[in-house]
Amino acid sequence: PPVRALHAGLALVVMIECVIAGRVIPAFTMSAQPGLKLQVPRQLEAAALASTAVALALWVLAPQGPATAVAFIGAAALHGLRLCLWRPLRTRVRPILWVLHLAYAWLPIGFVLLALAQIGTIGVSAGVHALAVGATGGLIIGMITRTARGHTGRLLQASRLEVAAYALVAGAAVLRVAMPLVLPQHQTLWWVVAAMTWSAAFGL
Repeated sequence: PPVRALHAGLALVVMIECVIAGRVIPAFTMSAQPGLKLQVPRQLEAAALASTAVALALWVLAPQGPATAVAFIGAAALHGLRLCLWRPLRTRVRPILWVLHLAYAWLPIGFVLLALAQIGTIGVSAGVHALAVGATGGLIIGMITRTARGHTGRLLQASRLEVAAYALVAGAAVLRVAMPLVLPQHQTLWWVVAAMTWSAAFGL
């Protein structure tokens, strides 16, 4: 089906995010909090990336079925553990950090939703948008602001406008992913409001 090409493109982006986030998120977190040491076992890193590659490959190339669902659940569990080891609660007072942790959290959420889609519980759209709006959108806006400040010698502290943009991207993800599942009778409304919220975030 033609949509498989779109899924393949998203899968490639997500795989890159998993690799790069594993380097920059803990590094940024430690650099902003002197004395904090984050250590993730190399075996966990390897298992998280390998399971993600397998799950995404099955999603793109194999017929829908329980094997892909199991692969996604395994990948979600490993990424959830990886995120916990990055100590996300330590970043709650630093928006320029928590935006990256929050965006990364959408990866295991998206994998669980795609697993449910594989067994016919929900449609595939929720998982796709968890990865595309929540994870990709959040990581993009977080990295744009963090690296722009870092490379221009500015303080690594998000402004009010930047924090508003972070909140709008996160809100867009919730509106696009969760609300159509909770109140599907208004899904067109959620799509429109999510699109407006997303656009407002990147406009800021």
